[in-house]
Amino acid sequence: MDRNLVLLNRNIARLRRDVRLQSCEIEQLIAADLDCTPAAQRLMRAQADLILFIEKRERLVAPAVHE
Repeated sequence: MDRNLVLLNRNIARLRRDVRLQSCEIEQLIAADLDCTPAAQRLMRAQADLILFIEKRERLVAPAVHE
C-alpha cells in the first residue's frame, strides 16, 4: 500500500474520532446550558478537514481503479 494512502487513512481515522469527540462535547455543553461556540468552530474545522482528506484519498485511489 502506498505510504501516502496509509497516512491519509490514519489522518481520516483521527479526524473521524475528533468529530465524534467534538460532537459529544457540544452535546454536553448544550445540556449544561453553556456556550458551545468554540467547540462548534472546532467541529466545523474538523469536518472540513475530514472532507478534504477523503476527497484527496478518492483522487489517489481513483487512478488505480481505472488501470
